[in-house]
Amino acid sequence: MTSKKEDPNEAAARKARDHLKRIEQQSEKILGTPGSGDEHFDANDPIEVWGKRIGLGLSLLLGVYLIYHFYTVYFQ
Repeated sequence: MTSKKEDPNEAAARKARDHLKRIEQQSEKILGTPGSGDEHFDANDPIEVWGKRIGLGLSLLLGVYLIYHFYTVYFQ
């Protein structure tokens, strides 16, 4: 009987794919990718709705402030 030897590169590639699959399953999704926390979002819960609105509003205000600050510090 002859046993088929596995190519070491193929074994390494399979191991790397397994690691990437595991990391993808365990990692958080960022910037609105599927599964970014919306599966637990209850649209009927006013606290969650207002929390998202407040978070979005604060992030926009911070972004505008940072643009203003960097403009006044580095371009004037």
